[in-house]
Amino acid sequence: MRIGRITQTAWNRSVRRQLHTKRSECLYELSPLENCSGISAGGADAFVWAGGTVCGDSPDAGFYAVMHAAGELAARGVCPTGVSVTVLASPEAEEDVFRDAAAAADEACARIGAQVTAVHGEVLPAVSGIVVTADAAGAVEAAESADAAGAAGSVGNVSAAGRNSAAALSGVQNVQGKPGDGWEILLCGYAGLEGTLRIVDEAGEELGTRFVASFLEQTRALSDQLVTPRQIAAAFPAGSSCPVVRHIGSGGVFAALWDLAEISGIGFEIDMRQIPLRQETVEICEYYRLNPYQLTSAGSYLILTDHAAEVADALAGAGARAVRLGTARAQNARVISSGEETRYLDRPAPDELVRWLAERQSGSR
Repeated sequence: MRIGRITQTAWNRSVRRQLHTKRSECLYELSPLENCSGISAGGADAFVWAGGTVCGDSPDAGFYAVMHAAGELAARGVCPTGVSVTVLASPEAEEDVFRDAAAAADEACARIGAQVTAVHGEVLPAVSGIVVTADAAGAVEAAESADAAGAAGSVGNVSAAGRNSAAALSGVQNVQGKPGDGWEILLCGYAGLEGTLRIVDEAGEELGTRFVASFLEQTRALSDQLVTPRQIAAAFPAGSSCPVVRHIGSGGVFAALWDLAEISGIGFEIDMRQIPLRQETVEICEYYRLNPYQLTSAGSYLILTDHAAEVADALAGAGARAVRLGTARAQNARVISSGEETRYLDRPAPDELVRWLAERQSGSR
């Protein structure tokens, strides 16, 4: 099989057909595009959780695993409270990898206002390098959980305290109707920034032969530009309608745009020139011949809303920058323009960072 996330076709063919058991307490419909789970138990709080997995040799793998999990949760309007971490290492690894992964996970939790609740470490012969998985969980207030269980097809909303306060957590329906023609698509954060930071972590010494030390230090400092769950929470109360939010993870902004269109049932017209990229990302991607638009981007979000100005202002007030990419359309066409050139968005390709790591491991670079 190809590296990276399993395709929608493969998931529907080989995964969905195996899953038959259902319970009414579960909040989300099964989907190849869904990475969140949630349960509601009558008058008790509802709990929502999501996972993220990162591999490689970087000591910061734990940081990015937490950011992936927290980002998926934040896209549902829930700020994480606790994070459970699993670290898998090869028999050749040293004990330091567990120390580094735990410290990096704790650093990410300090950034997002959560706590590491458990760390499990294991050495396995099937593992090459380091694999870190994080599961982030948050609570939905008890007063809302009963509504949430019965409101399949809505998107949550976050209060100033960071807890979900809308009567919905599953699906993409707006509280006043389905996203439609004329809604705008925003991007909060920077495309490919997470992947850029991880490449510098993995290949800093090699990059030092091409770039001056100050450039690499400047790039590492961009970690503080990753958008946190509490910042993205500002997007939800703005305007009279709840936005649809998609965390940009594996596959980069192109994969996230595809997923957003799939879950929302829309087409769109996007100006690729408006997708925000750091110059550091451009230069490092050029050096390794990577496509920054297909580079993992945890800590960045797509937002589909009919109140773009209000959402952008609310995010700016929270210290997060959002730019307009384009407009949703009722037809299915997913159009990307770049000046005079216009094309249609392809199905998601394997993430560029995963491909880069695989090629380095095989010695082809």
